[in-house]
Amino acid sequence: MALSVDSKIKQIMRDPQGKAVMDKWAPELADSPALKMVQMMTLRKLLSFPESAEVAKHIDEIDEELKAI
Repeated sequence: MALSVDSKIKQIMRDPQGKAVMDKWAPELADSPALKMVQMMTLRKLLSFPESAEVAKHIDEIDEELKAI
């Protein structure tokens, strides 16, 4: 399964390499109680929220890393 920022959070977090990318860029996500609420969103959608602004600055890098999996 190809991953990208257009993949759902749930798909990314299920893949060990995808989770590693998320742990690198957003380490707090895996332990966040909000994970259940956002797991059906795409990563791109999640990064559009103001709370994700710091991580969103790196969207292209994250996308490259996910696509390389």
